[in-house]
Amino acid sequence: MNQTQSIEKDTKLLLLILSISYALYIVVAYDFIPIYEIFVDLALFATLIGSIVYIFKVVIALAKTKQLPKKSTTLVTCAIAFCYLLTFGSRNGMFEGGKVLDAAFLDDRSRMDLALYKNGTYIIFSNWMFGEERFEGKYSMEGDTIKFLTTPVIDNDFIAQEAIIDRKEKKIYFRKNIDGSYMEDFYYFQIDF
Repeated sequence: MNQTQSIEKDTKLLLLILSISYALYIVVAYDFIPIYEIFVDLALFATLIGSIVYIFKVVIALAKTKQLPKKSTTLVTCAIAFCYLLTFGSRNGMFEGGKVLDAAFLDDRSRMDLALYKNGTYIIFSNWMFGEERFEGKYSMEGDTIKFLTTPVIDNDFIAQEAIIDRKEKKIYFRKNIDGSYMEDFYYFQIDF
């Protein structure tokens, strides 16, 4: 097998691995099969590593031979990579405008990340050992009070419809006691965590 055939084979393999990786990312990002998420996550991780390895392998081979692969293969590979980055960016708030606030709530087995954007959108990622959920909605701010306009804020009533920002302590208190006061001992987002 000559150098050109080897580059073409590696380029096609890169395209295949990148396509599989993107498909797995879609499955993970939109929770299509949450019961098998740990296995899909492992496969996604493996295909990401494979994609990176083959990108370097192809780039180094192209630099040595000073030849480009077929235009069709290059265009399809670039289109899939662009869609991958676009999906990742869209899911993570790239098109929501600048962040107004970024905070995290941690407990023993999970983490919740809250991002407030200039356009009035909030995104919450709830992560645990074997998965992640994404929640999105609208909010408004009145002084140091955040009013979540989407009911419920996440898929349960864990986060109250209103949260209070304590700028001195850099905390957002989000869970209320029965009497309506905020729980300040454990239930808070740490700002700029």
